[in-house]
Amino acid sequence: MKNLTIWARVFREWLQHPARVLLLVGSLAFVAVLLDGTLFRLWSLDRDRDRLVERIESLKQSIRYKEDKLAESNRPEFIERQAREQLDLVRDGDLVFIFSDSGDDEMAANPVKEPARSVRASR
Repeated sequence: MKNLTIWARVFREWLQHPARVLLLVGSLAFVAVLLDGTLFRLWSLDRDRDRLVERIESLKQSIRYKEDKLAESNRPEFIERQAREQLDLVRDGDLVFIFSDSGDDEMAANPVKEPARSVRASR
């Protein structure tokens, strides 16, 4: 019983110093949060938030790029260039060269024959 009264007196003296009480309460709160798992959840949520912010920025850049491409695709010059490159279309009056992919030997073996033309002599 005597030990209990000594501890009670020491504890009362200790409670008279606000800095010590604040340190004790802060330590107990930190240990409670740490053991509860709340601190880990907060850290995990913060990490997820950072990852989502990076993803949002990446998606915003992608949206800006696609909006620029969409605006460009409405221009007549872009449409004409795509028609020429992708669909092999030509404009009226353009000179078109057609090259054969096969070698000269094949051309010599199978020459293209033009249809015979009838020529009528005029008197």
